[in-house]
Amino acid sequence: MEPIFWMGMGAAGVVSLILMRLAARHGWTWVRDQLKQHAMDVESDFKQRVAAAIGDFPDRLRLEFHSEVARLESEIATLKTKVGA
Repeated sequence: MEPIFWMGMGAAGVVSLILMRLAARHGWTWVRDQLKQHAMDVESDFKQRVAAAIGDFPDRLRLEFHSEVARLESEIATLKTKVGA
């Protein structure tokens, strides 16, 4: 009778180890997925905040560049007329 008891205890131990390993594997997968989702949410929020802060930055930069080029061209034209070229 006693060997049957110990075999049953051993089998229960093996089953519990298998169940703990499955729970750990799937548990870590769930934690990893949650962390990835949180990271993607934070990244998306950051990108939205940066876009809101910058606004139409490329358009403003292009406008400033063209206005600066136009100003330089007018100064060059003025200098050419003064020199007589």
